[in-house]
Amino acid sequence: MGHRLPQIELLTPRAKLAAGREQTLDVLIRITPPEPQATADAARRRPALNLSLVLDRSGSMGGAKIQHAREAARYCIDQLLPADRISVVIFDEAVEVLITSQPAANKAALKESLAHIHARGSTALHEAWVRGGIQVSEHLSDAGINRVLLITDGQANVGLTNADEIVTQSLNLHRRGVSTSTIGIGTDFNEDLLLPMAESGGGNAWHVETADDMGRIFSVELEGLIAQVGHTVTLSLVPADGARIVDLLNDFELNETGRYKLPNLQAGQTLEVVAQVRVPAREAGARLRLLDLKLGYTPQEAKSAEVVRQFLEVEFAPEEETEALPLNNAVVKAVQMLMNARARREAVAYMDAGDFDSYREVVSASIASSRSSFAPMQADADVLAELSSLEALSDTANDRREDQLNRKRLSYRSHDLSRSKR
Repeated sequence: MGHRLPQIELLTPRAKLAAGREQTLDVLIRITPPEPQATADAARRRPALNLSLVLDRSGSMGGAKIQHAREAARYCIDQLLPADRISVVIFDEAVEVLITSQPAANKAALKESLAHIHARGSTALHEAWVRGGIQVSEHLSDAGINRVLLITDGQANVGLTNADEIVTQSLNLHRRGVSTSTIGIGTDFNEDLLLPMAESGGGNAWHVETADDMGRIFSVELEGLIAQVGHTVTLSLVPADGARIVDLLNDFELNETGRYKLPNLQAGQTLEVVAQVRVPAREAGARLRLLDLKLGYTPQEAKSAEVVRQFLEVEFAPEEETEALPLNNAVVKAVQMLMNARARREAVAYMDAGDFDSYREVVSASIASSRSSFAPMQADADVLAELSSLEALSDTANDRREDQLNRKRLSYRSHDLSRSKR
């Protein structure tokens, strides 16, 4: 085996479980991908990239948006190796392949082509994305990463506009080896299209509130592609006899074999999954192999899948003893973050129904439970960011002019939290 395996930790809120009663246990599954080996040819050993940038140039993209989009595209080209492939598709009501798929060897000429992108017209989003997929598909890299990156600030209003059909096509393209990431800019795009497109397409979903943040998003997207060490990641959980999985707080989908579908593995990004397990009663001093885990994935440089196995054994003790044990803040934090992700989706549903009282109540309850859970972690950067995000929602909850932006903030933050993106 020429690669190192991911490391898997199974953590519980306390080191022991209370004896004598049935209970539901939060289990934090922490998956840490291997770091790339620091070798002289590390840059050449990273995955080959085969990318298509599909860029909206409709009229609403005028001014700062199109300027920053061009700058971000230039940045993307600068990061590529000469053997990587790049294409650029631009669209309004018409679609144009500005740069056909080619090696990123002559970067100056590629970047010069971007200078001719100007805003105009409507939004033929679907056809443009399809054309980007074709550009990538014609040069598939078996061991590399094949991705379409769709950048838009508007609705799909020319050609195919049905979101469900487009999302299904994104899934089918992913099954053929080409993933899709989406970047929605501002407040007027359809997050109910772009988020599912990225989720079913095996890519990332980004929301850019202001155009000058686009460069950072491009940087993070490219860093993630370069750091990808495994794809087609699945998680199988088998509880002990008498135990059962009650819930997976991340809300990952199941595949056709009953395994959870996880995000791709990236070096430097730990993936946290929380399973809730109903545990049968045991007497004090008993030990139980509670959970067997199998992580399946395909290493980036390989064609065949690998499996990493791990198990969780728990020990039971008198309740007064377990209550005296310290809480594991990592588990508490992960659980609260994922519950907040669910609360945001609930808030969106209330907002869509016009029930703004319930919307405010959900946000207020999330703030209260977060302050309680996060009390011992006040210096944690993730905690501070989460509390700030919730409080900003609370501050604008009575302003209907903020609803469109808040809906996107709720949707994208929920998506990021469920995938352990902080």
